[in-house]
Amino acid sequence: MPRVFLLSVLGACFLAVVHAWSQGTPVTPGPAFPTSLFSSMYYMPSKPTAEPRPAIPRLGGGWFPDSLNNPTELPSRPPASEAVLPAPLHGTRQVKTLIDDVMNAAHQLVRGGNSSLLCNVCRTGLSTLQTLAHADPELVPGVLTGVCRTLKLFGKTALSDQCALTFDRAMFGGPIAQVMSYGNFSGEAPDATLVCAAATFCERPSEALSDAFLHDWFRGSRAPSKATVARWRAKQARAVADFDASALLPVLHLSDLHVDGRYMVGSESDCTFGETRYCCHSLSANSTLYSKPIKHGTVPRANISAPAGYWGNYTCDAPWSLIGSAMEAIRHVGGKRGYELALFTGDLTVHDDLFRYSHDLVLYSAQALFGALKGVLGRAPVFSTLGNHETSPENFYAPHKLPDGRGHQFDWDSDYLAGLWRSLGWLDADGEQDVRKHYGGFSVSPRHGLRVISMNSDFWYFVNVFNYIHSTNPDLSGMFRFLTDELFEAEARGERVWIMGHVATGWDGSQSLEKPSNLFYQIVSRFAPHTIAAIFFGHTHQDHFSVFYRATSGRSTDAPRHTSGAVTVALNAPSVTPETNVNPSFRVYYVDPHTYDIYDWDQYYTDVDTFAASAHGPVWHHLYNARDTYGDFRASVQDGHVAHVALDGTRWPRGAPLNATFWSALTEEMQARPELMTTFSRLQSRNSSRANACTKQDCRHAVLCYMRSGTAAQGRSCPSGFGSVV
Repeated sequence: MPRVFLLSVLGACFLAVVHAWSQGTPVTPGPAFPTSLFSSMYYMPSKPTAEPRPAIPRLGGGWFPDSLNNPTELPSRPPASEAVLPAPLHGTRQVKTLIDDVMNAAHQLVRGGNSSLLCNVCRTGLSTLQTLAHADPELVPGVLTGVCRTLKLFGKTALSDQCALTFDRAMFGGPIAQVMSYGNFSGEAPDATLVCAAATFCERPSEALSDAFLHDWFRGSRAPSKATVARWRAKQARAVADFDASALLPVLHLSDLHVDGRYMVGSESDCTFGETRYCCHSLSANSTLYSKPIKHGTVPRANISAPAGYWGNYTCDAPWSLIGSAMEAIRHVGGKRGYELALFTGDLTVHDDLFRYSHDLVLYSAQALFGALKGVLGRAPVFSTLGNHETSPENFYAPHKLPDGRGHQFDWDSDYLAGLWRSLGWLDADGEQDVRKHYGGFSVSPRHGLRVISMNSDFWYFVNVFNYIHSTNPDLSGMFRFLTDELFEAEARGERVWIMGHVATGWDGSQSLEKPSNLFYQIVSRFAPHTIAAIFFGHTHQDHFSVFYRATSGRSTDAPRHTSGAVTVALNAPSVTPETNVNPSFRVYYVDPHTYDIYDWDQYYTDVDTFAASAHGPVWHHLYNARDTYGDFRASVQDGHVAHVALDGTRWPRGAPLNATFWSALTEEMQARPELMTTFSRLQSRNSSRANACTKQDCRHAVLCYMRSGTAAQGRSCPSGFGSVV
């Protein structure tokens, strides 16, 4: 019997066994909280009428205080000691006039008008605010509070002044004052235009990067050498010929845990805007039933429309009970073999009112959850990326090039994570230094031939206000330079690379900025598929993907989005938190040990709708297998298959990876078989009863476009409004 045939038979048998196991008995971790994950507990309830509160040791000594997450002691404002403002540049006697001018601009924007007028009003207001920031930055938070109230940014707040608390100098007020001081907001300057475009008052700027810029960026090497491509093709051909399913590596992918230590069982889960913007907390209320001032936990049971359950709710982040259940399910699915490694694509910390964040809350979440993962995964290293909630104030990270030492104001975060990941054995000394130097990012090689590069996606996230300083430079932070240099070295060594980030650069284009996401696209086009094997994101809490195609110019929108030009795929992992009306989930990839291509994955979930009636806790089920669900191309066969892969009848061959070619070909199959799009939208939320099915033509057309979009400009060229199913 020929070797290749024997291997294919054995491989098929192994995959059948794996498939049968993966869809076997549901996992029921049990009602008991796994206290073994923690060395000590502040509080362990005897009944499911309150959440457990683990005691978390602080790296370097001491403990995080219980008050940080005690549900009856929610913080009322940010720590004043964490405020960072710019140094004043020069004084002025016209402070009152400047403040009046800014407020007049805000009133004009509220009144509305033609787009050209509003764009100019917005830019003029920013220029005036910059003059004020230069004169007396301490005044900026108060002015922003006034603008917030004028524009009604938080709607009609029932019981608290979210504007004053959110734009406090220790929250958004300080960073925005820095942006106003350090950026260029004079006249029609690009920084001013970009801010006003983000606020929808001006047209969005072009994503274009010049040929001269790209020539310099890639050191005159805009394409890989013929020898490099030939080596990769030979390696890929050997992998297909020698495919051995029994050698595939199991890799765990987790995202968006969002543990809520402040979750209060019995509180309002169907809340409206009042003392807090978030549900399942002691200050949560539904204003249709209760509109009086609230002290912690004082809303009478009769005035609560939907009491928060012990295991969690669709509208709330994950309580410790749900996190514990997920950890036990992950342990069970891994079995005796466990996982080769794990990827975590960001967001550990609870969604909460901005002013209830602090450095300690962020670090507590990291210490607690990474420590728990270490206990569950044992020898398997966890490689993580920073989410937008891994800082305080959330969403922000400053480039090191800011003046007055302000470029290192988030070092408390990256320095702690560097030490933590090193202490857990996940990074060596070089990796630890990478994290300190590159804003939490790093480049490591956990196996021969594989490199994992983690990036801080805040530097293309549109909410990060520091991205509006010198915005014509797509890489003020140096993050993309770091990535490119690492890819050049990986290319020279013949390594395959996995890139990790939190916020996707593409999909519907709503979350990233044009120039940074385009630069990322150009980098990916240069190094994929011969070096870049896959990209991993999180953030949306939903399951989706975006295919990257060969760039043909300095505009991503010029790239022909056809399967023949597909180079790699960005895989967006589902969340563990159910907070956005989705079911908690995690994923296990099966990876080739030589090419590090993904050959398959299994996804697991638990149904929030079953929690209330459950006496034993969440039950975790197998949700779907990627190859089984999406591997039938029968419509494409009828129309003329163009994926350049020889199918096994109508099925994707077992020896071929689920790479960019597969996912791009799938979008073409979905065009011909609308029922596949219905399946995709159902899995996007993990069978959530609150999700909307994508069954209409306009939705299908938009989502197919998102699947082929890797940049902000590509995503925004698609019909808007269909990026989420919940």
